Parts: sequence; structure tokens; C-alpha cells
Amino acid sequence: DIVAIAKIKCIRVIGFLDKLYEVAEKLNNTHSFQPDDPFRFYSNTQKFLPVQSSNPYDAVFEEFRDALETNNIKCKPCSVLMSDYSEEQIKDYVVRTSEKLVYFTEKRKEINEHISECRSNAENVSHFFGLDVELNQVNECSYIKANFGRMPKDSFEKLKAYEDNPFVIFFPCSSDDEYYWGMYVSPIANSDDIDRIFSGLYFERFEVGTLSGTPEQYCEEQKKIIPKLEAELEKLGDEYDAFLRSEQNNINIYYSLLQNLRQVYEITGKAVYYNNSFVLVGWVTDGKHQGIIDALSGIESVECSLSDGKDELKHSPPVKLKNNPLTRGFEFYTQMYGLPNYREFDPTAFVAIVYTILFGIMFGDVGHGLMIVIAGIIMKKCLKMPIGSILIPCGISGTVFGFVYGSVCGYEDVLNPLYKVLFGLDEKPISVMEPAMTNNIIYFAVGIGIVLVTLAIILNIITSFKLSNVEEAVFGNNGVSGLVFYVSVVAALVLQMFLGIKVLSPLYVIVLIAIPLLLMFLKEPLGKLAEGKKDWKPAKWGEYCVQNFFELFEVLLSYVTNTMSFLRVGAFVLVHAGMMEVVFTLANMTSGVGYVAIVVFGNLFVMALEALLVCIQVLRLEFYEMFGRFYRGDGRAYSPVNAVSE
Repeated sequence: DIVAIAKIKCIRVIGFLDKLYEVAEKLNNTHSFQPDDPFRFYSNTQKFLPVQSSNPYDAVFEEFRDALETNNIKCKPCSVLMSDYSEEQIKDYVVRTSEKLVYFTEKRKEINEHISECRSNAENVSHFFGLDVELNQVNECSYIKANFGRMPKDSFEKLKAYEDNPFVIFFPCSSDDEYYWGMYVSPIANSDDIDRIFSGLYFERFEVGTLSGTPEQYCEEQKKIIPKLEAELEKLGDEYDAFLRSEQNNINIYYSLLQNLRQVYEITGKAVYYNNSFVLVGWVTDGKHQGIIDALSGIESVECSLSDGKDELKHSPPVKLKNNPLTRGFEFYTQMYGLPNYREFDPTAFVAIVYTILFGIMFGDVGHGLMIVIAGIIMKKCLKMPIGSILIPCGISGTVFGFVYGSVCGYEDVLNPLYKVLFGLDEKPISVMEPAMTNNIIYFAVGIGIVLVTLAIILNIITSFKLSNVEEAVFGNNGVSGLVFYVSVVAALVLQMFLGIKVLSPLYVIVLIAIPLLLMFLKEPLGKLAEGKKDWKPAKWGEYCVQNFFELFEVLLSYVTNTMSFLRVGAFVLVHAGMMEVVFTLANMTSGVGYVAIVVFGNLFVMALEALLVCIQVLRLEFYEMFGRFYRGDGRAYSPVNAVSE
């Protein structure tokens, strides 16, 4: 049995070609059929031909969907009979409706742009109030050219360098913090030279060629236009609302029709045919296969055959995870790394337990933990973010370990009365910042690493045997040989350092350290021998020995680095206490409101920073130190057409 992975069946459907569309429609309506490529399932495919290469409804659907999304129209799926609507009827409705929606979109855009243009022109021209000249008459001058715009204030000061040039004159009308607004005039004959000078001074031109009247008159005209445009926009909105009220039901129907038609053709597009018969191959979860059999049983000349996914491993059965509600949220991390293949161990429950515990150890604070729980609930319920389901148990774990550490929002002694009542202790049992306790925390972190690395190796042994990979299960660095070597070395070091027991006798070294190393070194030939392969010998022993020497050296380093990487677990316990000590040191330098502000904002800062870092670091430990030892993650998702979310 495969833990946390739904059992799946392979279904083969064969029938006359004229029944293919009806079969595809029935399969689509079951919401549980995932088509696959028949060419992968049959050895003799010379006479097989694909039914079709493209979906005729893709372009129509995308046009309709884009028009709906542009107008923020949400569609509710509804049950319809495709036989009640012809292809011409569907396409005609989609084209008409899409054109109408595009009209609303373009018209709304046009009016809004006109309103923005009026407001922008009015604002720009307002800078020239007091200029007693009609704007349209300026451009009608025969001998001079006038340019309106703005110039940075520092550029205005640079005009003094051009005092000798009688044509470089700027007439400011108004100013703000950064610019002078005004105009400069130049003779037509000298306009190009003068324009280059002002361009070098970063003068930004404001075109007035189409404007008429004085600046005051023009602004007043623009302000009168804006209400008319807004009224037109409101009228358009009323028309759009009326259109949507009258058409929403039809939109739902035709959107559902198009979706179903695309999915039906997605199924037929996976079929192949020979002579006058078709072949369809796909996948269905155990328990849903009977619904497909029943749906197709009423179609004459159509036959179905079923086989278990475990008998179709060479065809890579798709995977559907089926974790319980407590661990389901952590599927987000599993899928991030990669889905398990059909015979592999699903690590979601493992991830959930280890991640939650490590997060709590590294983030132990009652107040911060409760705030993380609240943040997780908001993310899950209100924002629909997958990470919310992960933060809730992690926050609870952080709260639990906060009670162990006696820390509440950085206050390290506030829980002492509780320990007195419950356990008869005068103070909290674990004082993180004491030197003796610091060493214990470091040892504890390394111990966690040893346990989890060992567990990862054991999981790899189980998975490798399940996959019939004897080489990896017995002789690999994450197999039985690697487990014996790693546990033996760790046991010897622990007994020597902490108990003073010397176990590194010649027999111990030879049997539990040297022989496992030799087996790992000879993994490939020994694995082939164990599987009964005749070509077990390496092509060149010298090349094999040199290559595997360096690979074995890298393996030995990985044991050390993977184990020592868990030091970060203890480091974050100390970092939390240290950061909160800094916060209270700063707070104690003030009093009253200042003290409260520093404590509150300091806690929020530390909580947010630590939550982010701890989430990343624990995930890193999961992915690199553990997943790399036992998890392959090369599966593909079970994704049936027309699937209904559960």
C-alpha cells in the first residue's frame, strides 16, 4: 500500500471511430478521467494515427475569456447539454458578446483618457495664469516662435551664462518647489539654436498648438467638459450593468459550454485510430473507475479494460495526494520540491511533523507564537494563501516551546509564577542565555541533526526496496551500508566524548566502519551482481577507483555538513533571546510612551524577521539535509479534465 497517495487505475477504451465524440463527452462528464498518450502504452503503433492535432475551440474560448477578464466578469459553472447548442450558435454568441464587451472596454477607456487629458491640460495651463495672451494666437506669429513649458530651478540660475545672447530669455509665470513655469520666445531664424540651448537646460515643452483663448478661459472650458464626460461615463456604466444583468445567465451557459467543448476535444485529441477504430488511454482514481465503466456501458461497440497503477509503473502513473486535514497544508512544500512518483513514499506527513517541531524550537515564544497563529488564520481564511495552513500549526508549536523557554514577547520571567504553581520551580527550567545551557542547546541541535539524518537514511532504504533498487538500498551512502557507517561513527564519538567509553577497537573499526565504506566504494559492481547482471565489472578499474574515491570523499563530507547544518536550530534559539535582549536594552533607555513604542515595534520587527528566516531555514533543512537523502520527487500530478475541486 502506498501511504498518502491515492490508488489509481489505468483505463483503456476501444471502439468504433464514429463513437469517439460521444465517448469523450461521457468521460468529460465524469470529472475524473485524465487522458494520456496511447503511443506510450502499445509496442506496435505503426498503424496508429492521431485523431486531431489542434483544438478548434481554443481560439474562441480565449477570446471570450479575455473579454470577460477585461471586464472583471466572473462566471459560475453550470450544467448544460452540449447537444442543445450547435457550433455555429455558440461561436455566433461568443463573437457578438465579445464585441459588445470590447465596445464597453474601449469606450470606457476612451472617455477616461479624455477626462485625464482635460484635467492634465487644465493643470498645466493653470501655471500660465496672468499671461494676457490668447494661446492660439501665439502660434500664428510670423516672425517669432513661442515655447511654453517648465524648467528646473537650478537650470534657471544657469541662464546667467547666456546674458550676452539677446534671444535667450525666459519669462517665468509661476513656480513650485522644483520648477519655474513660463515661456521663451525666439526669432524664427534663430529658433533651432535657441531650442538646443533650452533643451540643454532641461526645459520641458508643453504644446499649446491646439489650445485656444487665454489660459484662464481654456481652463474654464476644460472644467466644463469634465462633468459632461463623467455623465457619459456613468451612462455607459448603466448600459453595461443592464447588459450584464440580462446576459449573465447566458454568459455562464456559453462559458461552460466552451469549457466542456474544449475539454471534450482535449480528450479526443489524445485518441489514436487505426482502420475504423479508436483507442483512448487514461487514468482514474480507485473508486471513480466504476463511474466511467457505467457511463460508457450504454454506448454500443465500446469496450473498456482496467489495470492497477502498480502494474503500469513503466508508464509513470499520475499521483494524487490524500493527506489528512492536519497535514494537508504541507502538501504545498511537497509540491514545491516535486510530487512523489507512484511507488514512492509521500513525505508530506514527515514534513509536517519535522517542520512544525523545528519551527517551534527555533521560534519559541508564547506571544510571538500566538501572533503567528492569528496571522496564519487570516492568511488561510481571508487571503486564501496556502502558507496560512502551515503557519497555524507552526505558531502553535512556537507557543508550546515558548512555555518551555519561559519567553512571552521577550519577557523572560513573566511565567515564573506558573512554573511555581505547576512544578514547584522558582524559575523557568531552561534559561537560554546561561553559558551552560547554551552548550546544551548546541549539543541538542546536533543531536536533532543526527536523528533526522538517520531517519532520512532509513526512509531511503525503505523506498529503495519498494522500488526494487538493491544497489541503492544496500550499498548506497543512504542505504544499509551508509546507515551502519554513520551510526557507528556517531555512536563512537558520543560514547567517547560524553561517557568516556572507548569503543574504537580494531574489530569495531573494521566491521562497522571500514567494511561499510568499502561496500559504498564498490556500490555499482556489487549492486549489479546482486541484481544478477552479467556486465557488473567496470570498463576500467583504474578510472572507476579514482572517480569513486573522490565521490566517497564527498559522501563523507556530506555526513558531516548535513549533521552540522542543524546547528542553526540551536543558533536561532539563542538569536531570539539575544535580539529581544537588545530590544529591552533600548526600551530601558527611555520611559513612558517611548518604552512602550520600542517594546511594541521591537517585538513586531523581531517576530516578522524571525518568522521569515525560520520558515526559510527549516525548509532548507527539509529540502537539502533530508529530502536529498531519501526523496526523488519525480512524479506527475493527477489532473483530470473538467475536474471538480474537492
